[in-house]
Amino acid sequence: MSIKRSAPVQALLPYLRAIRYERLRRQALRAARTPAPGESHADQPGSAFLMGSGRSGTTLLGRLFEHHPEVRYLFEPYHAWAAIEPRSDVTNFHVKSDGQFFMDASLATADARTRFVRTMLAPVSNARRRLLVEKTPHNVCRIGFIEALVPDPSRTKYVHIVRDGVDIARSIDRLATTGTYRIAGKPDYNQWWGRGRCKWKSLARDGAAHGYFPQEIGALTSDAQRGAYEWLCSIGEADVWRDRLGSRMIEIRYPDLTSRPRDIVADVCQHLGISCEPEWLERAIAPIQSERRNKGPALALPPGMAARFNALQERFGFEGRATSA
Repeated sequence: MSIKRSAPVQALLPYLRAIRYERLRRQALRAARTPAPGESHADQPGSAFLMGSGRSGTTLLGRLFEHHPEVRYLFEPYHAWAAIEPRSDVTNFHVKSDGQFFMDASLATADARTRFVRTMLAPVSNARRRLLVEKTPHNVCRIGFIEALVPDPSRTKYVHIVRDGVDIARSIDRLATTGTYRIAGKPDYNQWWGRGRCKWKSLARDGAAHGYFPQEIGALTSDAQRGAYEWLCSIGEADVWRDRLGSRMIEIRYPDLTSRPRDIVADVCQHLGISCEPEWLERAIAPIQSERRNKGPALALPPGMAARFNALQERFGFEGRATSA
C-alpha cells in the first residue's frame, strides 16, 4: 500500500534520507574499527545470503525472515559492505571508489575478514541469534568474495531466487528512468544505476572481463536492455558456483514463492537449518500476494544475448522472450 505524503514532507525526504544514510555509514565504520569479543575465534554464527538479479523478489523473500526468532536479518546493508571493502560500493552511495560489481577471493584480505566479523557477525551474537540472513541481490556476483570472508564456509548457505527476465528488465527500466528516490547532496544519483550511472559502468566492465557477451555490450542502449544484461550475469554466476556450492545453495522461483509460499518457505527454513513453527510461518507469509507482471514493449537484445536469454527463460519455465535486435 502506497502512502501519500504532503508536499512539505516530500520536500524534506531527500534530506532525511541523507541524514539516515550518513548515520548508518558512520555506525558501520565505527563497528569495523571496534574489536568484538571473541572475534578471533573460528566459532562464529552461521551466515546465509539471499541473492539474485535485482527486482527478482529478494526483498519479499528477506522480509519473511525479518522477525524469525533465530535470525538477525540485514536488508541490503551497503553501509556495512562499504566499511568492509570500499570497492563493494558499486553505486558510490557511501564511498567514491572504483566499484567492483564482480568480486572474488582476492579482495578478501585479513583486515576485510576482521571487519566482516565486526560489522556483520558480532551483532548476531549480541542479539543472541544463531544465524545472519543477509539480502543484497548482486552478491550472486560476489560468491567468491563471500566464501573467503566468512570464518567457516561449510556453515554458509545461499538462496538464489529467479524471476522472469522480461519482468526484471521492465521493472529495472521503470526504476532507472522514472524513479523519484532523491537524496540530498547526491544530485547525480540514479535509483538503479547509482551516481553517474557508475553501477552500469562497473557491471559492463566486469561482465565483459568475465566473458558475458563482451562483443555485444556496446549495443545496449536502454535501461531495459541493461537490466536484462544484469539478469544474464546474475544467473550465469549462480551457474558458475552451482556445483562448487552443492547442497549449500538452494534455488527457488519467484512464481513458486508467491503461489506456494508455505511449501517454499518451509523448504528454505530446512535449507538454512532453522525452525519453521506454524505460528511464525503463517504470520510471515500473510503479506504475500499473487505475482504481478510488468507490462511494456518487447525486449530486443543483440543476437547472442537474445539466444541465451530465451534459453534461460525456457529452462526456468518463464513465458517472456526477447527478440533479436
